[in-house]
Amino acid sequence: MVNKFKWLGVGLLGIIILLTLVFAFLRKDRGIEGKDKDNNFSGKVSDIYSKNLNDKFGFLGGGVDDTGEAIVESGAGWARPHPGGFLWDSMQAGPGKEISFKITDEEVKNLQKNNLDILATIWGFADWDQKNLANSADCKVSTSDEFLPKNDKKGRGFYLPEYRCNPSDWQAHNAWVEKIVERYDGDGIGDMAGLKKPIRYWEVMNEPDLNYGANSSKDMGERLNFYKKGPLDYGELLKNSYTAIKKADPDAQVLIAGATGGDEQFLSFYKTLFMNMPDALNYFDIGNIHCISNDQTTNDFNVSSYKKMLETAGISKPIWVTEAEAMYGKDAEENFASTKVSTAGAIDAGAQKIFYTRYSFDDFRTDMSQKTNAGAYPSVEKYNEIFRQYDKDQSSIPPNSHTPNSHTSEVWEFGGGLMFYPNLQARRACKFGFYDGLANLGSI
Repeated sequence: MVNKFKWLGVGLLGIIILLTLVFAFLRKDRGIEGKDKDNNFSGKVSDIYSKNLNDKFGFLGGGVDDTGEAIVESGAGWARPHPGGFLWDSMQAGPGKEISFKITDEEVKNLQKNNLDILATIWGFADWDQKNLANSADCKVSTSDEFLPKNDKKGRGFYLPEYRCNPSDWQAHNAWVEKIVERYDGDGIGDMAGLKKPIRYWEVMNEPDLNYGANSSKDMGERLNFYKKGPLDYGELLKNSYTAIKKADPDAQVLIAGATGGDEQFLSFYKTLFMNMPDALNYFDIGNIHCISNDQTTNDFNVSSYKKMLETAGISKPIWVTEAEAMYGKDAEENFASTKVSTAGAIDAGAQKIFYTRYSFDDFRTDMSQKTNAGAYPSVEKYNEIFRQYDKDQSSIPPNSHTPNSHTSEVWEFGGGLMFYPNLQARRACKFGFYDGLANLGSI
C-alpha cells in the first residue's frame, strides 16, 4: 500500500513538472520572459497596466472606502472618485509640512482591489495657502456649499475647502502636484507600496465654469461652487498643474476640467480662455465635457457641441465625458432607453470614454447628497446590455494611450506571483435630465 501511494505521488509530481515545462514554453513563445512580442510587455507595472486600458466606460466613485464593486458588476473598468482625495488642503497641513498620503493610498488600494483604472482629479486648494492672497475673502464659498466637510450628508470622507481660488504659492503647489503624481506613476521610484496599477490620467479641477459670469445664481452659488475665479485664472492653474504633472511623469495624460454643459453659457468660459490664452491648448491632452439639465435636447452628451467649440479654437483633442446621465424619463425603462441612445450618440460623435453618474436607472433623486432611493429595476443587466454593444470596437481609442490590441483575459507573472486581469469592456454616454452636482452616489 505504501509503494502504491509512493508511485502515485511520483506520477502526480511528473504531471506537475510536465505542465510547468509546457507553461514555461508558452511563456517564452509569447515573449513573457522579458517582453511580450504583441503587446510590448516588459514586466514593469506600467506595462501590466497598459494591458487593461480597453474600457470605454466608468462611473463616478463614492467615498474613500469604495472598492468599486458596483462599477465592476456593471461591466465598466474605470472609477472617477468625486471629489476624491487628491486635495492639497487635506494632504498638506501647512507650508513645508510633510505630505500625507494616508487618504489617497487608501483610496487607490481600495479601487485596485477590483482592478479598476482611476481618473484622478487634482484640487489645488489649501485654505492655509489661499488665506495669504490679497483678496482672500473673495475666494470663500458659501457656508451652505455641499462639499464643505460640515455639509457632508453621506460620510464620503472627501471634501473641498472653504477657499477656492488659485494658489498664492505656486512653487509649493507645483511641488505637491509632482509628489502625488510621482507616488502613483508606477515607475518604481517613490511609488506607493503595493501599487498594482499606476494612475496615468489626471484631471485639473472640475467645472470652473459653473458659476462664472452670467452662470452665477444665488441658489447654485450657495449650494455649489467649484471655482471662484475666471477663464484666464483657470488657464494659469492648468498650465502650472500640467507642467508639474509632466515633470513627474512625461507619459501621463492631462484632462482639462469638465465643462458643466454644452450650451453657450458654459462653453463661453473655454472660448474666452482659448481666445485670450492661445497656448492653453498646449496644457491639456484630453478635452472634457459633462451633461446637465438644459441639455435635454441633445442625444450625445454634448460631445458634438464641445468638439465644435474646440475646432473653432483650432484645437483637435480626444474627448471624454466624465459626468454622464440621462435620468429624465417617467420611469426606469425610459431612463435606460435615453441612456442607451445618448451613449450611442456620444460614441458616434467621438467620445473615447464615458463616466456615468448613477448605478441605477430607477434613482429619481433630485438631491444627490442623499442616499439612493433606487428600487428593483435590473440596472446592472441593463448597463451590461449597453456596454456589450461596444466590446469589440476600439476604433476611437487614441494612439499612445497605453491601450493593447488584445481583448482577452490574461495571466501575467509579476513580482514572482501570478496576477489575473479580466479585460472588462464597457461604454456609455450621457444626457442629463437635471443638474447633478454630486453625481457619483447612486448606490452608496
